[in-house]
Amino acid sequence: MQLQTTGNRIFQYSNAVLFVIISIVMLYPFWYVVMFSLSDPSNVSVNNLYLLPNGFTLASYQNVLKSPLIFSGFANTLIITIVGTFINLGLTALTAYPISRNRLVGRVYLFAFIMFTMIFQGGIIPTYLIVRSLGLLDTLWALMLPLAINVYNLLIMMKFFKNIPDSLIEAAYIDGCSDWGVFFRIVCRISGPVFAVIGLFYAVQHWNDFFQGMLYLNNQQLWPLQVGLRNLLIGGQMAEQMGAMETNVSSESFKMASVVVTVLPILLLYPFLQKFFVKGIMLGSVKG
Repeated sequence: MQLQTTGNRIFQYSNAVLFVIISIVMLYPFWYVVMFSLSDPSNVSVNNLYLLPNGFTLASYQNVLKSPLIFSGFANTLIITIVGTFINLGLTALTAYPISRNRLVGRVYLFAFIMFTMIFQGGIIPTYLIVRSLGLLDTLWALMLPLAINVYNLLIMMKFFKNIPDSLIEAAYIDGCSDWGVFFRIVCRISGPVFAVIGLFYAVQHWNDFFQGMLYLNNQQLWPLQVGLRNLLIGGQMAEQMGAMETNVSSESFKMASVVVTVLPILLLYPFLQKFFVKGIMLGSVKG
């Protein structure tokens, strides 16, 4: 066993202290939001809030859960996340696999065109005009189809498909598989890790997105959760919600509780999905 020098121990202790400080700085804002939402508004309004709830109460959460925007937003966001992720995965895989095969004629030019769209996008106004001309305004499809393929995720999937041995693909052709048969029976079945990683990336993207909903949706019943939360926090909806609240709930407590309710599903899922984020980083890396 190799003994550590004094310099190495000092370096390790310094790193540990530094990372603990960074962790506290990053976690404290969220901890403050949670404690604020659980505290009596009469106590936190005078800056009497510490590391634990001051006058524990769930009144803010009760009022948040009474909001129709929260419930409809959850339902819409779940639909967008689930359906949109399947669309994203299907179109991304169907685009990445042919480009990853050397026998595709013109694959270099097609790849260059895709990379061009990654650097130079069409812009908000042209995209909005296309969505309107397709009749997608005020529909949930407007939040799923315009951003169906993310170029970065496409590159990760292409890299994975390139690592599939050509001998495996050729053996499938010899056994009588068509191109579609090779893709669905061979490629998709051995590509579970990359599908899990890219699917997770797309799902988080759909869950956190509010700009597309704010841009394309006017019907409140179709608002995703993030758009509903935004209007509760900074829009005129707050006044209407506060008018229906109990007197022991302040607007700030209501805001904090809304934030917690919105991010809680992702926080609960992240410990179980963290390994897929790590895999995504490794799949997108370049070998030295």
